[in-house]
Amino acid sequence: MKFLKSLFASTNSPASNSASFKSLIDGWPQIKIYYEILSEAFHKGEKGKLDSIKSNSGILVEKAEELSIEAMPADYRNPKTIETLHTLNTQTKLVNDLVKKEVDDAEIKLAFTKLHETFYSIVELCLSEK
Repeated sequence: MKFLKSLFASTNSPASNSASFKSLIDGWPQIKIYYEILSEAFHKGEKGKLDSIKSNSGILVEKAEELSIEAMPADYRNPKTIETLHTLNTQTKLVNDLVKKEVDDAEIKLAFTKLHETFYSIVELCLSEK
C-alpha cells in the first residue's frame, strides 16, 4: 500500500496550479473536461477510494476519443504531443478494460497512475511549446 501511495504522491504536478496550465485547459475544452474527470478520480484514488476511478473509466474513454488531433489547438500540434495523445487514449482504454475485468485494485491503481502521468506529459509538452 505504501508503494501505491508513493506512486500517487509522485505524480502531482505543479503545472496544474499555473496560469499557463489554466490557459491550456481553457483553450482546449476537450482536455479541460478530461482533466476534470481524471483529477477527481485520481485524488479520490490517492485516498484509497477506487470507486471514482471505476465509475468514470468508461466516461474517460469517451472523453479521450474526443481529444482528437483536429480538436487540439494548432499551437500544441507536434509529433511528440500527438504520439503522447495516442498513448493517453490507449492507456485510458486499458484502465477501462481492467475495471471491466474486475482485476485487483492494485493493478487498476498502477494503470491509472501511468495514465495520470501521461496526461501531465501532454500538459508539459504543450506548455513547453509556448
